[in-house]
Amino acid sequence: MIPKGVKKKLTIEAFRVANYLAGRLGYGKVCALTGAIGDLQMRFSRRRREVVKKNFRMIRGDETGWEKTFRYFWATVADALMIPYVSREWVEGKILRIDGIEYAEEFRGKALIVVTGHLGNPEFLANIAGVLGFEGVAVAEVPSGEWFREFLKIRERFGLKIVPVRGAYPKLVEAIRAKKFVYLVSDRNVSREKGRIIKLGCGYRNVPTGFARLSLETGTPVVFAYGVPVGTCEGGKYYAEVSPPYLPRSVEDALNWFAGHLYRAVYRWTDRWFVFWDEWLNAPPSGR
Repeated sequence: MIPKGVKKKLTIEAFRVANYLAGRLGYGKVCALTGAIGDLQMRFSRRRREVVKKNFRMIRGDETGWEKTFRYFWATVADALMIPYVSREWVEGKILRIDGIEYAEEFRGKALIVVTGHLGNPEFLANIAGVLGFEGVAVAEVPSGEWFREFLKIRERFGLKIVPVRGAYPKLVEAIRAKKFVYLVSDRNVSREKGRIIKLGCGYRNVPTGFARLSLETGTPVVFAYGVPVGTCEGGKYYAEVSPPYLPRSVEDALNWFAGHLYRAVYRWTDRWFVFWDEWLNAPPSGR
């Protein structure tokens, strides 16, 4: 068993080396390397393989196509590692289409809460937002210090400001008051609540309520957005979608709205839903 402190140090060093090598190997070699890692993980990481299969069963009712999840995930890793070394034009060239972009355009110069899931590539989506000029603050669940500085090379490359989850809520309120966008991956717990249970497909999951609380407290609309790879690595582009803005009436209303959008998205793109840990509850909550 590797001690937690040693594991953290190894993770930081591996991330640093990957960032360093990406700029020197070039995109093609990085794609080849991450593709090989994806194949190895699919074959030998039994725990993650079983989680992905379970995700498919819960969302789609069968496991058909689960293998592609690893290939798509590691293709997005390659794209993320290239961010510190590429131009705005390179990022724009990776965009195939954004459906609903007009909803975001309506809020230029205004506050908006953008919520997403671990669908596709949140890192790349954050940089697309920066390239397109949607200024704002994004929340990341990473430790402070050395790891965080390495992480910022990717997330802040094109203008977004990243804040750690711990202590994020007041900063998000401040950003909204400054008429900026707030970007939240839905499982980032930015409030002190334990979360609420939502039904997703055939199962139940716990979802933090931070985005809902933030919307209700500030009167700010929310949109659901995601970006998924279409094709793997070299030559691959991204399809993105932005929902119409919604102003929830309560936490329950917000979570029902979110669950509907998340389910439709992950049903369509199950092999691009990068959740490699089992978050499914063993049983539905009492009373359901």
